Amino acid sequence: MELTNNAPTVGASPASAFTTMLYEPTATFQRLEAKPRGWFPTILLMVSTAALTLWYFSMVDFAWLLDQMLAIMKPEEREQAAKFMSRNMMQISSLVSSLLMLPLFFALLGVYLMIVSKALSHGISFGKGFALAAWSSVPAILLFPLGAMQILMASGGQLSFSELNPVSLNQLLFHYDMTHPLSTLMDTLNLTTFWNIFLLVIGFQVWAKVKRSTAILVVLVPFALIYGGWFAYGMSKVA
Repeated sequence: MELTNNAPTVGASPASAFTTMLYEPTATFQRLEAKPRGWFPTILLMVSTAALTLWYFSMVDFAWLLDQMLAIMKPEEREQAAKFMSRNMMQISSLVSSLLMLPLFFALLGVYLMIVSKALSHGISFGKGFALAAWSSVPAILLFPLGAMQILMASGGQLSFSELNPVSLNQLLFHYDMTHPLSTLMDTLNLTTFWNIFLLVIGFQVWAKVKRSTAILVVLVPFALIYGGWFAYGMSKVA
């Protein structure tokens, strides 16, 4: 991947930037700086997430999925949960939560980047902070074809929701079942998460005009606090 580029900054179309972000991020962030257009990756990622979620719930063996979910509940909770856990309810709740969480995450990260950049005397606006969070998440688009592959290869529709992401740390390394306290964390962390962090470092360095070491520190702090706290909580439950 390209890390430095001294070429003159020119505008970039959102469509071309979405592609070049994957292999020449520095030059792409330079071209996007004047007009970030954070709405473009946000919409594409939301659409791909929604499409994959709808496809999953249209093909999954719901009776099998329900049995898997009820199996991890306490006996007194199972009967009550079974009454309202329908295919449509699960589909709508999963769709709404995934669509809301994405722009909310971008907004929160945008506020953080705006505040920190102003403290460093090279302030970026909230809009740029939001766009930086959105553009750095472009690698997540790769989860759509990976999830599609998992759906097409599923036997008889028996595929858990976490298995839609074959590059999560849980699927690659740990293989925790749903009852394990660290399963959700390891399902959330995947290879695109680290690519996302890498792009955030480059983008913040370019747009906030800071040193690479400063950008690394700024970007790593919130992720270390969130995932570190989550891991500590999970380990306390394991113990």
